[in-house]
Amino acid sequence: MNSRTLLRFSSKLRSYAKQRSYATVPKLLFNTKNTERNLLKTIVHRTLSTKSDPSVLTGSTPSPWLDVSTRRLVVNLSGVEEQFPWVWLRDSCQCKQCFEPISSCRVVNLTEWDLNVRPVGVQAVDSGVEITWEDGHVSVFGLDWLTSRSFTLEKRVEFRRNVSMPQTLWGRELIDDVPTADYNHIMEDDKALLNWLENLDKYGFVLVRNTPVREGPVPALQERVGFEKMTHYGPGYTVVVRADPANISHTHHRIFFHTDLTYYDYMPGAVFLHCIEQHAGEGGETMLTDGFHAAAILKTDYPEMYKLLSETVTSFRDVGTDYIQFDKITQLPFLIHNARGELSRINWSHFARDSHLDVDLELVEDLFKAMRTFDDLMNSEENHIRLKMVPGDMVTVKNQRILHGRSELQGGVSGRHLQCGYMDWDEIRSAARVIRGKMESDS
Repeated sequence: MNSRTLLRFSSKLRSYAKQRSYATVPKLLFNTKNTERNLLKTIVHRTLSTKSDPSVLTGSTPSPWLDVSTRRLVVNLSGVEEQFPWVWLRDSCQCKQCFEPISSCRVVNLTEWDLNVRPVGVQAVDSGVEITWEDGHVSVFGLDWLTSRSFTLEKRVEFRRNVSMPQTLWGRELIDDVPTADYNHIMEDDKALLNWLENLDKYGFVLVRNTPVREGPVPALQERVGFEKMTHYGPGYTVVVRADPANISHTHHRIFFHTDLTYYDYMPGAVFLHCIEQHAGEGGETMLTDGFHAAAILKTDYPEMYKLLSETVTSFRDVGTDYIQFDKITQLPFLIHNARGELSRINWSHFARDSHLDVDLELVEDLFKAMRTFDDLMNSEENHIRLKMVPGDMVTVKNQRILHGRSELQGGVSGRHLQCGYMDWDEIRSAARVIRGKMESDS
């Protein structure tokens, strides 16, 4: 095509697009050579797009357009050209036929539309983009909605942080600045509640003070957030020294660093330990260590040991009678990672680790060396803190990350009395997002 032909073609195409349905114009894009395709793409882009929200797309900023070669919508958001795949846009349509806004869920299945569906028109509308599909369906997406769902790595990482905030790892230095919260403030003020939940996620441990010295505050706090996770120890269970111990915590013995209920596939995400009466003699200190911090050291200094603890599946078991008769067993690695390869859960309890060891013979000694090394790291004075709770203190921990223990109750006989409880971490994260959303809408 020479320049005059191009000009005439462009003029005719513009006139044709105004007189006819936009649906017929973009189809020309699919059967042209590269030179004509690029020219037609520009013409169709200018024809099918309208001027958009001046606060986002202004002056010479390009209007939204359809990139046929990549099958993506291209739109300028706050000065940055962003791309959104057509298949994702069709799947994410927000119209009432496709999406239920109250329950915030899709109501159309993937089997009900063609994955190869093509948009035949795009235009900017008030603070958004409208797409017309070849089957006649129309989708409208807000610019803010698109921005928050950007496929750029920066935005995706930002969303991940909204799901689970970055973890602050710690060692002995935390004792100089222990994360604390006031029980009454948490119960009465949403801002204090959110601050406690966020610090619990960030540090994995918060000491809640001024808790009423009686049974009941743990269930009340759980109800303030959501609801408790029931276990075979029953609702709002207590820990006292018993003649018929159903658990090592019911004895005077030292309790090594551990995560609770390793024998549950769905291990509790949060543990609440409320001190009603403390042991009067020596001992009874609560010991806390950041398992993720110790694991990071292990990974750096002993990568093969870290790998072995991550890949070796072992059994954890608890048998007995308490709220119900139980025989729990699970088979999982000591160190569990999420789909991105990030450490997400530590299974660690020598009390619950079963003697059935499902591992090749030649790995047994190496496995025990790895376990011992990890234990030594956590027990190092540099990597844990100790505190002796007083009545009214409540230790709250992120169970899948923070390991806790207790020094021996010297003398054997003790009036130490704790009320304890569990919650799933899903409820902790959910509550934080709900409260954060309420506060943002009120501001």
